[in-house]
Amino acid sequence: MRYEDRLALRRLIEEQQAAALGTVTPDGVPFVSYVLYAVERRDGHIPSLLLLLSRLAAHTNHLLAGSPLSLLITASPQSVTDPQALARVTLQGSAQDIPRHSPDFPTAQLTYLQRLPTQQHLFALPDFTLFRVTLHEARYIGGFGRAFTLDTARLAEALMVTESV
Repeated sequence: MRYEDRLALRRLIEEQQAAALGTVTPDGVPFVSYVLYAVERRDGHIPSLLLLLSRLAAHTNHLLAGSPLSLLITASPQSVTDPQALARVTLQGSAQDIPRHSPDFPTAQLTYLQRLPTQQHLFALPDFTLFRVTLHEARYIGGFGRAFTLDTARLAEALMVTESV
């Protein structure tokens, strides 16, 4: 995977803020919904994603029951004339709720709100839970003929790539 592709993948994940979230119901049925996310960078850890979800939502209960997850992040459809050339990434992972009394909750909350400040009011509602998504694998499509599968290490490397000067 070339430097340009790693940089484009990092930009795609960091510049977008919404994704399709796929979970699995307790009966094994796929379930897809729409969520907002923020990228979290913690010293000594692989970058992760943060989701703020209502316990009233089906996907939240799937995650609390241990469902694996998949997130689909796409570039803006207006960025291309051919929909098949749309840059996109499907991320596979698992989510763990971050209890409000956890020592790292304030930092995670701040990270989320720095990216999505209009969501601050949701933290005051008792049914909202902050989740940390640990990423396991990614399938990145950078356009027609540019597709890559990345394991955890290669995905972390792509998320840490910096701009060349």
